[in-house]
Amino acid sequence: MTVETRQTHGVFYAGLSRQALMQIKVSSEPGEQIRGLNFSLGDTDKASDIKRARLFTSGTNPGFAPNAQGGNRARELDKAVIKEGKFSFDCTIKPESPTTYLWLAYDISASAGANNRIDAVCEMVKTGDAEVVPEQKCGDAVKKPRAARIYPFTHRIVPYYRPRWVKGWGNAAEAVHLTPEHFKCFTDIVHFAYTVNYAGEVTLQWVGEGADAAAVVDDALAEIKRLRGKRASRLIAGFGHMDEPMTAVVANPDLRRTLARNMAAWVLGRGYLGVDIDWEYPDTPEQWQNFGAFLAELREELAGSATSISMAASVTYKIPTIYTTDQLDFLMTMSYDDLGAEHSSMWRFQNDANKCLNDFKMPRQRIVVGLPFYSNEKGKLTVQYGYSQIRSWYPNLPPTANHFIAKNEDGSNGPEHSFNGPALIKEKCSWLKKNRFGGVMIWAYDTDVKLTHKASLARAMYSVLKQKKRSGGKKEK
Repeated sequence: MTVETRQTHGVFYAGLSRQALMQIKVSSEPGEQIRGLNFSLGDTDKASDIKRARLFTSGTNPGFAPNAQGGNRARELDKAVIKEGKFSFDCTIKPESPTTYLWLAYDISASAGANNRIDAVCEMVKTGDAEVVPEQKCGDAVKKPRAARIYPFTHRIVPYYRPRWVKGWGNAAEAVHLTPEHFKCFTDIVHFAYTVNYAGEVTLQWVGEGADAAAVVDDALAEIKRLRGKRASRLIAGFGHMDEPMTAVVANPDLRRTLARNMAAWVLGRGYLGVDIDWEYPDTPEQWQNFGAFLAELREELAGSATSISMAASVTYKIPTIYTTDQLDFLMTMSYDDLGAEHSSMWRFQNDANKCLNDFKMPRQRIVVGLPFYSNEKGKLTVQYGYSQIRSWYPNLPPTANHFIAKNEDGSNGPEHSFNGPALIKEKCSWLKKNRFGGVMIWAYDTDVKLTHKASLARAMYSVLKQKKRSGGKKEK
């Protein structure tokens, strides 16, 4: 019997149970059994942050999915209390040949300190007649391992920011340009610049006719890092515009692993602390299953890097499977683009949050609900305008306004549009805060007016939700 361990999950939430830390890969011959496993806390900062340790098995499935159904579900085997920095599981396990996956998960104290390290070392696996010392593995692209940590903020505030404006989405004279002040406000930022091809390679999204995509994207990343400085806002690599190649690649096991390896190398090589995937959309249960399998393999390739994995998804159209959502550190709901009088109503915002909670069995901390900084034509999804364009047409719109008449190129009146004004943004954020959900996502942040503008949507949002760190713990280095 041989055993490999990988620290696959790097983000922990205070007060949340059954949070996976470590994948334990057991390769065995028929008839071999495990009689127990011994652990220490490794580089954990504070033992009292961990209330309980749990051991799960997912059988031959390399992904951890405690809420999924049927063969995808990770089954709990045992639990243990930590004493003097050590704990053990004494249950008998009959591995499935040739490979079985076990999982170490923790229940984290509600008082766990922000940014405190969470760690473990599997020191020994006892078999019927031997003691096996596991080999600790990291992803191939992980040059310097990072410890898992307690997420430091009370709520996530996650803007999508594109390296170049999409044509028709804003007034360049008024649209937001990032400043150091912004990085005092949001907790994470998705640099939405990447896509994939049919060969399982990372490529760049379109950035404008005749523009050098590599130069635009790299310059934008360098500028984001410069403006952030030493602020705590975390950089996330955003992948999108990839429906057809993603469908083909994740259906092929070899290409799926190739993409996971390439994506991990790309993200880690550029200093991101997260990966966000905006597929739009897996169309069938089989495609969702393939996507979940890809996310599990991406975790293996990111093992030891403490990198988060998230997804943007509609929860009412092409609905994710629980196996897929279980693979995520957080899910960002696309709570907009309804075909009706209101493309992003208060009802839709609340319904999406509660659907994640009740139908997907996701904990509140992992549910990040989407806010639109743009409009939609009533009853259609073909014509949209960024908020800065709206304000350029109607500079005196009251904060309670959620409708306007678009302007045609000749200045005449066009169709009616709906959007979220400052008052509705505040109302949504207040409800989310009161109900203790994980945070908000913004598509797309670069369409707002400047933060100093009294009608800024971001300013309205920050008046309710702030980049507030949880108490205690350490400063991440």
